[in-house]
Amino acid sequence: MAYSTVTQVKEVLGISEAAYDTEITNCITDADAWIDNKLKRYVATLPFPSVPATITITSKYRAAAFFRERRDPVGAKAFVDTAVAILQEYIDNYYAGKAQ
Repeated sequence: MAYSTVTQVKEVLGISEAAYDTEITNCITDADAWIDNKLKRYVATLPFPSVPATITITSKYRAAAFFRERRDPVGAKAFVDTAVAILQEYIDNYYAGKAQ
């Protein structure tokens, strides 16, 4: 199960064209793998069986960044920064000092 949806990523990007759906789906897959890689030292079971809201938000912003990086690498930085900040706050709040 993906951590975010195509619709959620499109909302972040401010687009509605269905022509991008497959590409965005692939970006979500990449974003979720990125999240799992960042969390694997803290979380025993990945992917999450029940997705926390913060992880959904991280996924949609990181997927938007992957999508935007192909068209505007400089503009994608804001999406990356948002995803990184949200995920770091999640780690700090729930896993501080709990690395496996």
